[in-house]
Amino acid sequence: MNIFVFQMINYTLSFLMWMILGRIFMTLIFGKKDNVISGLFRKITDPVYQVVSAMVPFAIVPPEKQGTMWGAIGGCIPFFSFFLIVVLRLALILFFTPAPLPK
Repeated sequence: MNIFVFQMINYTLSFLMWMILGRIFMTLIFGKKDNVISGLFRKITDPVYQVVSAMVPFAIVPPEKQGTMWGAIGGCIPFFSFFLIVVLRLALILFFTPAPLPK
């Protein structure tokens, strides 16, 4: 794999990881209030959350917890998303590390 493609995939996964952490902290600080920054976090992380919620259906927030902070965060979905991205990055680094460029 080309080193530029490798780095682009790695940086994209890293960006998604930080966006998930940012969304968690924004929700903890501001709650469910809508503003531009929280909308940006939602638009970027929602596709990842949808994939993970399809893979791990038991992590979805139950109806009785919908009004709580646990429901506002999204239940276990952000944590499973973060874990999945960490595993993907580790697999990428361990199995697809490109050879160094010649000098």
